[in-house]
Amino acid sequence: MNQFADTFDENAQSYLEKILAILDIEATVIPEDLDDTTTSYRIECKADDARMLIGRNGKTLESLQFVVRQMCRSNMITHNPFVIDVLDYRARRRRTMEEQAKKGAVAVLNGDEERFALEPMNPYDRRLVHNYLQDNFPELSSDSEGEGEERHIVISYRGLDEDAPDNKKAKRAPAEDSDDDFEGDFDGDEEDEFDDSEEEKAEAVKD
Repeated sequence: MNQFADTFDENAQSYLEKILAILDIEATVIPEDLDDTTTSYRIECKADDARMLIGRNGKTLESLQFVVRQMCRSNMITHNPFVIDVLDYRARRRRTMEEQAKKGAVAVLNGDEERFALEPMNPYDRRLVHNYLQDNFPELSSDSEGEGEERHIVISYRGLDEDAPDNKKAKRAPAEDSDDDFEGDFDGDEEDEFDDSEEEKAEAVKD
C-alpha cells in the first residue's frame, strides 16, 4: 500500500472515531484487510449502540460510511476501497443475502419461476450476490434492474457455455452494472438516512 493510501486509511479511521466520540458512543475501531485492496473498519461496541449505528436494514450504517468517505475525499487523497462494519453485521447480512439468492436460484432451476427478483440492495451488496451466483450457479444469469434505491437483482436461466471445460462455466453477462462496485455505493441523498440528531452531529464533524 502506498503512502497516499496509508494517509487515507489513517484519516478514515480517525474520522470514524471522531464521529463515534461526538455521538457519545464508547467503541473501538479495528481495521481488517478484506482482500489485497479493501479494508474493513469494524466497530466494536455495546449491543444497544450497535443497533443504533446499523439502523433499519443497515441504512444508518451506510450513511455513516458515506459521511466518512466524503470527509476523506474532501482532502483529495488517493485511496483504496473500504467499508465500515459494526460487530459482525456485514457477515450476517451476507449470509442472509446468499440464502435469499440460493432460494431464488433453486426456484428458477426447478422451473417454479422464470425470473426471480431479489430485494433492492446497494451496489456493494449486489456485487456480493452477483459473485455468489456466478460461483455457485454458473448456468444462471444475474442482472441488475431498476433505478436508485429500487435497483435489484433478477435471476434467470442462461444455460452453460458449451465451449467451457467440463461444461461447468457459464457465459458471463455483459458488464452493464458499472455501478456495482465499492466506490459507487451511495448517492448524496443517502446521508439523509440519519435521524435528525445523528445528522446534526455528523454535520458538525464535517464543519
